[in-house]
Amino acid sequence: MLFSMKRFAPESTIFIVDGSSFLYRSYYALKPLHAKSGEPVQAVYGFCRLIKKLITQYSPQWIVVAWDSGGSAVREELYEAYKATREATPSDLHAQKERIQEFCSIIGLAQVSRVATEADDLMGSIARQALGEGLTPLLITSDKDMLQCVSDKSFVLDPFKEKLYDIPAVAERFGFGPEKIVFYFSLIGDSTDNIPGVAGIGPKTAAELVTSFASLDDLYNNLDRVPRERTRDLLRTGRDAAFLSEQLFTLQQIPLETEALSYRFDATQWAQARQFFTDLNFSSLLKELGGAPAVAEYPPVAARATLITTSDQLRALCAAIRAAGLCAVDTETDGAHPLQSTLAGLSLCYALGEAYYVPLAHETGESQLAIDDAMPLLKSILEDPAIKKYLHNAKFDLLVLYHAGIHVHGLAGDTLIGAHLVTDDGQRIGLKVLSQRYLRETMIAFDEVVTARGYKKFTEVPIAIGAPYAAADAHQTLALVPIMDQLLESRGSEMLYSSLELPLVSVLYHMEREGIRIDTTVLDRLDREVSDELVRVRRSILALIPETYAEINLNSPKQLEELLFGALGLEPVKKTAGKTGYSTDAGVLEELARQHIVPQLIVRYRELFKIKSVYVDGLRATINPQTGRIHTSFSQISTATGRLSSSEPNLQNIPADGAQLKTHVREAFVPEEGHLFVSADYSQIELRVAAYLSQDPELVDAFLRGEDVHARTAAGLFLVPLEAVTPEQRHVAKRINFSLLYGVTPYGLSRDLGISQKLAKEYMDRYFERYHGIKKWMDDVVEEAREHGYVATLWGRRRAVSGIHEKNRPLFEAARRIAINTKGQGTAAELMKKAMIELEKELTRLHPSARMLLQIHDELLLSVPESEAQAVEQTLRRVLETIVDWNVPLKVTTRIGADWMEASK
Repeated sequence: MLFSMKRFAPESTIFIVDGSSFLYRSYYALKPLHAKSGEPVQAVYGFCRLIKKLITQYSPQWIVVAWDSGGSAVREELYEAYKATREATPSDLHAQKERIQEFCSIIGLAQVSRVATEADDLMGSIARQALGEGLTPLLITSDKDMLQCVSDKSFVLDPFKEKLYDIPAVAERFGFGPEKIVFYFSLIGDSTDNIPGVAGIGPKTAAELVTSFASLDDLYNNLDRVPRERTRDLLRTGRDAAFLSEQLFTLQQIPLETEALSYRFDATQWAQARQFFTDLNFSSLLKELGGAPAVAEYPPVAARATLITTSDQLRALCAAIRAAGLCAVDTETDGAHPLQSTLAGLSLCYALGEAYYVPLAHETGESQLAIDDAMPLLKSILEDPAIKKYLHNAKFDLLVLYHAGIHVHGLAGDTLIGAHLVTDDGQRIGLKVLSQRYLRETMIAFDEVVTARGYKKFTEVPIAIGAPYAAADAHQTLALVPIMDQLLESRGSEMLYSSLELPLVSVLYHMEREGIRIDTTVLDRLDREVSDELVRVRRSILALIPETYAEINLNSPKQLEELLFGALGLEPVKKTAGKTGYSTDAGVLEELARQHIVPQLIVRYRELFKIKSVYVDGLRATINPQTGRIHTSFSQISTATGRLSSSEPNLQNIPADGAQLKTHVREAFVPEEGHLFVSADYSQIELRVAAYLSQDPELVDAFLRGEDVHARTAAGLFLVPLEAVTPEQRHVAKRINFSLLYGVTPYGLSRDLGISQKLAKEYMDRYFERYHGIKKWMDDVVEEAREHGYVATLWGRRRAVSGIHEKNRPLFEAARRIAINTKGQGTAAELMKKAMIELEKELTRLHPSARMLLQIHDELLLSVPESEAQAVEQTLRRVLETIVDWNVPLKVTTRIGADWMEASK
């Protein structure tokens, strides 16, 4: 809390909440969230969190929520185009608003709305009324327009930034007091509400005028005092628009039938929301509420947890597992990194009703099996491929067990991977969530067992406490197996799971286990070079800016905003996401770099700083001290399209260019002694996938002939013969070829290429005229999404496209892009996965010393014995180019090198 509540005594302060504003903010700011029924509820959750925050931090005794209701009759009568540019409301937003209003009623929170009246006007009217009744109004809103309500007795609080606006705070932000807020916005207008303002007058000029004149009337009565002729002309031309905007911005006084003193709130009513939170699966809010649920909807796991602490017990368990031919497995460790953590214990379950926990490294002094005694018995079942193993997030446990000396064979199922394939975007798929969703049973949380009891790691937990928690993991995993199988079959994703995603777990396990070697001397050399260049670039910047900025932090967006748009006077490009200032993101700096050398140098500084922080210091910190290698983690569940992602660290974003440095970060990645790197890169894979899926005759023919597809596209776009295409035209065609596969609009293409929307539309029309099969395919994909509510890749991966029926144009366009991109990129990702699975088989058969190390979307990197490099290169090309039998040929570029950079050239 950034201010003292001493000046806002709860017994005399009324909190006036902008319900409509926070409804929209929660809807768009939070990731999609669904109740157990599948009902979208992210806006509901965000709103409940806001109210909880107000209650916890400020203990309000008077509180009221104001809602918009059908626009503003007064403003629409003044200006027919008021808010005309706003898009249609998302289809599920109204239902979430009703849920929020239900929540407010449950906890006794007063709500106010009026037909054809905006929440802003209601809030201002309630504030004025409250003042007359002896209450201090505190308006809870992020809307800058509401700052006109600030006075010596009325205040605005932005709860997200915890920023209180009194008169000095408004003056600090704008350079003038709240009494001139309407004056200011009358000049600059508001594109969101389609309020015109004065055309050509920007924030900087408006601020100068507002500080020089008392009011809009004063300004227009004294136009001759405005120093710049161009500004005077703009003001004369925009006079009517300015006074209209003033009326539109000024809050309307709304007659109120209820006294402000009637909006009394009793915080103990919060407990009445228990069932509401239960219904919508707001587990964190339920947990904070404490106590038992009103309805025990999810009974605890009923399975018995049996401890295994002697060799005889473990021998008997292994015999039972061998007889059953299957078991679920889960590990407990003392850390999050599988190749650096101690195996604390192992959970096993071969039949529902009872699960077993084998403690191995608890530090509590209790009786447990010695690791040397347990290991041979555990290896006998876990390394036996005839015994089926089921795990949740199998790759993690396989790595933990490998680190402990066990090479697991016989992986038969991974319920995490299965859940990912049958669950829509935004829904959680952790084991405990799945247990509640499908088994209707509650599992003990890690925090309840470890951190809540004051322990730092699982090895410190007493075995009797840890055993039920650990054993439940294996038990619930086994219980979920038939449910996942049924869901996969009903969804049509069984083959995708069994032939691609599950086999890939083992491939990725081997890649992560192997890791990639790092030459730290190269990192040291790069560090010195980047550090020296950073110093030079900073000196160049300081020489071009005022001396008062000598200590500027070039990584601070706020300080850069002040430098660029204040000291240097550059014209802002766009607002920040929170609309509190002007953006200095990469796109803005690139645009400003065309106007001034300082932003150009800042772009260079940021590029160098990223190399040092992420690719030098960051990589060095992730080297495993035991292996001397980096073991990145590849995820199959992080993207909706099916693409693999890399983390801890992300090795898929290591730049391929040298950033104008002598040393390149890829030079630090080297194979083991006596080996070379062999890389393979699919050429234009997503374009080839689109050609196959669409069967566009022009595109298929171009690939069959081995033509330069980008040059061929350029010839059609620029209406020139193929041989006359210039490199610049080919570059534009290449950008268009790939942009259109992502469902880009003329607006998006115009921004991407830096051309007008009209020209971008012409390019797109010519493109689809030539490749009419691509256009039909895209239309068919959108129609598929409309008909089914989802699209499916060639191998059957489904992705829900909920916004495809939206009247809201941006939401529809986003849904259209998702549909087209998922179809193309998802199929390309699965093709690569299929190739990886087949390649591992071929390497095992022909080149057992070769290792797959990295997958960078369309590229693979292998470490191979120097003597086998040529042969592996041929095997690699053969497998990847023949992995599917299509009428569109796949082309792979291979390279050999002594480091990753050399293998990338």
